[in-house]
Amino acid sequence: MYKKGRDSPLAEGARRHEREKKGYGGQKYPLQRRFAKTTKKQTLKLACKACGHILHKKGIRLKKLTIE
Repeated sequence: MYKKGRDSPLAEGARRHEREKKGYGGQKYPLQRRFAKTTKKQTLKLACKACGHILHKKGIRLKKLTIE
């Protein structure tokens, strides 16, 4: 498994980040307040009535899925 190495404080991106954080103007990035997803992506299982073949379709984020 790949593991990220230690950040170099003298790298161009780190220097730019420090420059943008300095002074007035608020946060460079928005503060993350919620650290967990509230919903899961529902996977739809479409089954063929004739042969029973099941097709998986990636759904969208839903709290509750009802098929009628």
